[in-house]
Amino acid sequence: MIVRSLLHDGRLRVEAHPRLLPLLTRWLPLLPEDTPAHPAGSVVRVLPSADAPPAAPAHRRTLHLGGVDAWVEDDSAFFDGGAEVWGSVTLADGVSELRVAEGAEASVSAMWALYSACTLSAALLLGRMGRALAHAAAVAPPDGDAWLLVGDSHAGKTTTCANLVAAGWRYLSDDHVVLWRDGDGRAAVEGWPRPFHLDLGYESGTVVRQRGETDPRERWPGAWRRTAPLAGMLFPRVEAPAPTALHPAEAGGALSGLLRQSPWLLADRACAPRVLDLLRDAALLPAHALRLGLDTYTDPARLACIVGAAAPGAVRTPAPPDA
Repeated sequence: MIVRSLLHDGRLRVEAHPRLLPLLTRWLPLLPEDTPAHPAGSVVRVLPSADAPPAAPAHRRTLHLGGVDAWVEDDSAFFDGGAEVWGSVTLADGVSELRVAEGAEASVSAMWALYSACTLSAALLLGRMGRALAHAAAVAPPDGDAWLLVGDSHAGKTTTCANLVAAGWRYLSDDHVVLWRDGDGRAAVEGWPRPFHLDLGYESGTVVRQRGETDPRERWPGAWRRTAPLAGMLFPRVEAPAPTALHPAEAGGALSGLLRQSPWLLADRACAPRVLDLLRDAALLPAHALRLGLDTYTDPARLACIVGAAAPGAVRTPAPPDA
């Protein structure tokens, strides 16, 4: 089995049959491989199976992600990704076992079903630890704490992340983050970085509405930060004709936006109150709506100046007169 630790403290790991590693690669975060797994930690196991998938429960599903249906009851969960991917989670024991049908190792549909099943498994297991998985990016100024970039796909999270890193910031992730409490009880964030999917016209300053992969480790060596206390949240939204601007956001709206990116929150009733309390504390931190115009698409310094007004520890560049 191939073993990868998914958290800085080793309390969640993935174990996969070597034959299934190519299918799992798109989901696996780009994390150091030398972090030891905690012996009492939770695990997501990915195994091949020659058996037919079991019948899905007849009652109403709890949630749906990608091509996977999930049923969560008490201390267990069942996933149905069709004929190629299925699995279950024993939440009380912290064990998820996902199965991939024989012959599906090169299937694109199986890859995406496995992506969703792994995401749901991790979210449920993290919830039992009092941590929250969120679909969000996270960046940090050189001498400051982390800011979440929260929004739907195509809201501008990845481009904002890339531009701020180009301006001297550090990134934790552009896709998924784990929220948790540090030793002082403060909300903190841990990044699960993956390749950045940037517009193919990003380098030339144009927008072609097609994306390509960029490995952030190669593009910005040394710019990754694994964990950081949470300073606040930014909610990017692309409005190309308008100038980039930052506006305060209310705590209620911040919590609503964060909940939207954590759709699995209420699936496990046993831990939902604790995780909701964590998200509420995150929403009480400073929050801002970030309107993204084309004026900062190729001007990282200008974007850093605008965002830096809300971020202690940011690199301060003199603002243009009309900023």
